[in-house]
This record gives sequence, C-alpha cells and structure tokens, in this order.
Amino acid sequence: MRQEHAEDVYKCYDQFINEFLLKGNSILTIENQNILNETNINNCFKNFVENYNDEEGSNFDSKITQQFKDADLETRLVFSHAEWLWAFAVDDISFNKKIHYTRRTTEISDDKLVKNIYPRGFGSAGQWHTNNKYYEIVFALLIIQFIKSKVDSNEINTSQQVKDWIENICIYHKYGNAIEGNTLSELLKEALPKSKLALTNILTYSSNPDNYERIASETHKNQIIVSFYGLLNDEEKKNLNADEKIYAIRQKLGQYTRPEFDFYEHQYSKIWNYSLTEEAFSEVQGLQYKKAIILYGPPGTSKTHTAKHLAEALISHSYLSDRDNVVNYFKDKPDFTKDRIHHLQLHPNYTYEDFIAGYQLKDGNTVKTKGTLFNICKKVTEDSEKLPHVLILDEINRIDLSRLFGEVFSALENRDEPIEVGVGELKLTIPSNLYVIGTMNEIDFSLERIDFALRRRFLWFFYGYNEDILWEIIKKKDSKVGTRLKMEDEMHRYIRNVSALNRKISIVPELGQQYQIGHTFFGEIVEIYKSYKEIGGYTSLQNQLYRNDGGATGILWNISIEPMLISFLGNMEFDLRDEILKELKTIFFSK
Repeated sequence: MRQEHAEDVYKCYDQFINEFLLKGNSILTIENQNILNETNINNCFKNFVENYNDEEGSNFDSKITQQFKDADLETRLVFSHAEWLWAFAVDDISFNKKIHYTRRTTEISDDKLVKNIYPRGFGSAGQWHTNNKYYEIVFALLIIQFIKSKVDSNEINTSQQVKDWIENICIYHKYGNAIEGNTLSELLKEALPKSKLALTNILTYSSNPDNYERIASETHKNQIIVSFYGLLNDEEKKNLNADEKIYAIRQKLGQYTRPEFDFYEHQYSKIWNYSLTEEAFSEVQGLQYKKAIILYGPPGTSKTHTAKHLAEALISHSYLSDRDNVVNYFKDKPDFTKDRIHHLQLHPNYTYEDFIAGYQLKDGNTVKTKGTLFNICKKVTEDSEKLPHVLILDEINRIDLSRLFGEVFSALENRDEPIEVGVGELKLTIPSNLYVIGTMNEIDFSLERIDFALRRRFLWFFYGYNEDILWEIIKKKDSKVGTRLKMEDEMHRYIRNVSALNRKISIVPELGQQYQIGHTFFGEIVEIYKSYKEIGGYTSLQNQLYRNDGGATGILWNISIEPMLISFLGNMEFDLRDEILKELKTIFFSK
C-alpha cells in the first residue's frame, strides 16, 4: 500500500530508473554521465563476483576496497549504484552509512556527491538483509544488467516498463514463476542467487506499492499471513502466493477498518508482530506443535518479554482464525487474552506442594490442598470459548523443575488424561489447550545439567544478544523519553561496538556464548544519557555518547558492564582478569 511517509523512496527510485537505468547517467554524483554500459557492468561482475574476497574475518568495506582498487571510476560508480539499490529503501541503514558506501567505493570528494538521493527508507529489512549483502548486491547487478540489455535492444523505453520487469524478476525469484506475458531468459534464471533475498520485497514494493506492502522482512510477511489466516477462503489459501495472500488480507481488513491502513500501525502490529526479533515465529509454531517450550540464554535477552508476547500471539492466532472474530476484534476491541495468561515467578522456596498439591493444617486438621496448577487447569476447562491458555514459568533455573512437576510431567505429553498425584487420591488432568512457556537464564543453570526426561518434554530456543532488538529498544526509549539521540554516527558506533564486544565474549575461553551481555542492559544508555545531560546542566551535546570525561558510555561501562564482567570472570588471577577486561574495554570504546 502506498504510504505518504515513503514518498521520498518513490521519488528516488524513479530517479534511479529514469536517469541511471534508462539514460545511463549517475544519480550519485554531479558530473558523471553515460557510465552504464556493458563493459562497466561486466567489470563489476569481474571485480565483485569473480574476484570475490571470501577471507574470513575481513569486513565488507575492506573487501570492496581491495576488489575495486584497480577498477576505473565508471566501473566503481556502476557498482555503487547496485549497492545504493540494496540500501536506499530501508531505515535501519542511516543516511551517513548510505553515503559512506558511495564515498568508500568511488573515492569522490563530498562536493561532487549528490546528497538528496538517500531517502530515510520505508522500514527495517532486518539482520538478514545485512548478513546476506553479497548475494543481495549480486541480484541488484543482475537486474541492472538485464534492464540495460532490454534498453539497448529497444524493448524497454519507459519507467513503467522497467518497474514491470523488475517486479517480474523479483516474483520469479521468490516463487519460481514469471508474471504472465514477461519471459525471463534461462541465462538470467540460472544466474539468480539461490538464497532468499530481502531485496525482492524491497523492489516489488518500490516498483508497485499499490499491490505490495512496505515490508522487507519475509518473516514479517509470514507472520501476517498466519495471524490473519482466518480471513482467507479455501481457494485463496490454496492458490495464492504469499504476497497475493497479504493483498487479499488487506482488502478484507480494509472493509472492517479503513482501506489505507498500514500493517505496522499498533492496532495491527500487536496482533502479528509480537516479538522484537525476526526469528521468533518458529517459537509459536513450536508451541503449537509441542505445547511446551523453554526460552533460555543469558540475562537481559528479552526472554520474559518474548514469553508474554508469544502467549498473546498464540491466543490471537486461535481467536482470529474465526472470520467473525476478526470483525468483532476491530469493531469492539475485545481483550481475548484476559485471564488466559498465567504467570509464575519461580524461586527456590516454591515447592511441589505449592504447584501441584500438598497437605495443610486447617483448624487442627491436616487436609489435602490443591496447588496452583490445579486451579489453572480448572479455569482452562471452564473456558467456554476453548481458546488457548498459557502458563509462563519464569526463571526455571531457580528451581528443580523435575521435582516441581513430579509425576505430572507425563501429563504434559498425555493431555486430557487424568494423572494421580502424590497426595491422597487427587487426580490432575492437563487440558489440551493449556500451553507452557518456561524461561531460563543459562548463565545460572547450564542446559547440560538438565536430565533428558525433562529436556525431551520441551522444545528449547536459545535467546542471546540481538543487535536488531537493541536498535528497537533504543528507538522506542528515545521516542518515549524524548532524548533525541542521533541515530547516525554515534549510535551506529555504539551498537557496532556492543556487537563486537559480545562476539569477543563468545570466543574468550574463560567466558563463552552463555556470558553474552543482553541487549536490555545496553538499552539503558538512553536513560543514562538523559540523566548525564540533566545533571551536567547541558542543553545540547555535540557528542552525546562518547566524551573525554567518559560520557554516557563511560558511566554505563563503570556501573554496569565492567562489574558484570568481573563477576563473570570470578576468581581467576588478577593479571589475567585485568588483561581480558582491558581488551573488552578497548572494543567497547573503539572509534
């Protein structure tokens, strides 16, 4: 759906097509004309594909610099347009980063670069877009090569024809079939990357925003389809591809709300975008299949937050599978998760008697008393709508889970069958629509210490540090607190350093992956910066995070990160500990 806030994306994309693809002129520089030709395109493939530097450990910038060091300016400019196409439409790559890519490859001075060709972007493409950058740019080069050949043969003359062909190539790559009336060469089909690409979603939307969504993430598209699946009829479920299903969902949702809505608006996104991470959809599928999952990993990695939203998503999927419920949801806004999410914060003193059943002294008599799980199962059984209920067991590392469940463990696999518990003649039946989500801090309780009988009754999902989630946390806090942090230079440096710090922690022999520092701890930089600015009496700061006196990052390191690392390193020799801390600190404050 065309969005007002994406007008700069449409404008820049049109300029790319009209000036670069159709006329062959550079849109990134002021002076360079007629740079797009077969020779320069072939040189790009030679330098970037044939001579690709796959050396482990070297970053993308250094690889590009090395691969194009002997290339002429026109070749480097054509490649820069392919990289521009990869980055231009997403908002999780800053303006400064986008223009940096052009500077890095072309080595052209600032006064000769065009600055208004880098739009803010229409949405985030996620980590896959960055991690898969090589294949994404190969795809962009193939599109440029194909369109240029069509222009030279006079088969393409207009901007709309270019957009139609690009849409066609993207749809073929995604689904294996071309749009009717457009034939792709076998040579192009064979050359297309085999991996999925965020660029196919970016370019289908940019080329035809009336028929596609401003969603670069394939995971997000799948979540929308599953969340609103009940709106589709049997024929649509069977015969439509993913993008066509989302289009059909939009048409029907638009009847209940308004036609021009955006899936990222809160009333819609809270239904399908329940997790801050791109990969979490498998957790819902695992929950539906196994009915019991555990999220484990270091502290501060959003496990409890995610557990709550996974529970809401599971209940939402069930509720919205009924078409009438979708209408009711947008009309009356019912809270269908109320009293269906049951949360227990576990601690060492919480026992089998509290959870399952035990004996209590009442009026001088010993009576058998049902525990929390009995009461929850009763509520689930009495729920007339038969929607899912979810039991969240927070911090299972703090108790012996086998002792807490006792003989009831078998009831997790044998739902709706009564199990006799170890108190009197009480029998417990776990309903088929009761789901269990546990969270565990692996740093306190190693997964290897859990017995096999317990492990096999749950599906296990590791939650470590996540750069994308850190970005989301900081953006949301910044908007809420009103700190107006600069999200370009310093924030990119900060998050880059945080990610590098956790990568180093993961490979330090004395630490490891389970000692990664969670993104929520680093998200505290927003509140720290706000306090630093207020206490210091600053109205504004040119350097917000990194300052000679330490600044916000220095405070965070001193009061949170370093003490945590010292605790992790335990009783090792001071010299070795200080050597490791010094190396980690250098990474955290790297320029």
